[in-house]
Amino acid sequence: MPEHAPVTESVSQETESIPFSSADLKQFDADDAEAGRAIGKMLSLFFLYTVFAMTGAAYATYWWITHKQLH
Repeated sequence: MPEHAPVTESVSQETESIPFSSADLKQFDADDAEAGRAIGKMLSLFFLYTVFAMTGAAYATYWWITHKQLH
């Protein structure tokens, strides 16, 4: 099986430079932080909803089992 040598390409200075300005990077960071806060709030609300739904289902199941209906 022939072995292949890794291909190395010289990278020029142009491709290594960051295409975004400092203001752009600060805006990206602010947007990222805002998105993180929004996701955290959504996850908290979904968790709270799940707790309430689980509590309601547990109570309904308990009531259904303990209150036998006569037919």
